[in-house]
Amino acid sequence: MQIGTRFATPTHKDTVGQRQPYQHNQYQPSYRSSAKAAPREARLDLVSAAVVVGLTAQFVTFIFGLVTEFVPRWLDNILLSVFIGMSVGVIAFALMKENQ
Repeated sequence: MQIGTRFATPTHKDTVGQRQPYQHNQYQPSYRSSAKAAPREARLDLVSAAVVVGLTAQFVTFIFGLVTEFVPRWLDNILLSVFIGMSVGVIAFALMKENQ
């Protein structure tokens, strides 16, 4: 045995046939006892999904107005896209809430 090798980690060749001590897994998935999510989590999921839908509609409207020059001024294009995005977000929230 050479000096300093006893502190080195064993290679695969050294550990074949030897038993390894049990190592506790750091990752432990959490399972819920009920299939239904908590009301607060469900509401947060609903709101975040509606926000994503609304922001997507806002982005698409802004790009459409910018490319086609449907609205000649930037400020009008921004205001139109904000209005459309908020409207689509509220409609998406209402439709998703109806399905619950």
